Amino acid sequence: MARLAKLYRNELAKKLTQLDIYIGQEQVLLNIREPEGVSQAELGDRVKATPATLTKMLQRMERGGLVRRERSDSRGRASRVFLTEYGWATRHTVERLWQQAESRLTAGLTREEAVALSRLLDKLTAGEVTPRRAEFDS
Repeated sequence: MARLAKLYRNELAKKLTQLDIYIGQEQVLLNIREPEGVSQAELGDRVKATPATLTKMLQRMERGGLVRRERSDSRGRASRVFLTEYGWATRHTVERLWQQAESRLTAGLTREEAVALSRLLDKLTAGEVTPRRAEFDS
């Protein structure tokens, strides 16, 4: 799985670099699904990033014209994050790049194998499979 993840990440990174997007930023783009934006705290939860990491990432993405932030409370502490028009267009491009990378990496599989792999990955990412402790103790 680690080799597959590395291949996928490298495949995607090459294409994202051409869009002036860094690995991790595509996760931000793909996790802002609401036209009314998302709170910065919720976005951090979605992409599993610390507040400091997310803040730096959003600053870079703001400079690139992908997102904008607005203060959402009277104290000026909470922020909502919105995709710009350019951000929405880039999000669609990133979705296509993800699909293309996945297609290239699974090209050697039969349809049945690809479906089985997809189901297994869904199961693993949903946390339905937990490793047995004994398997890692030896």
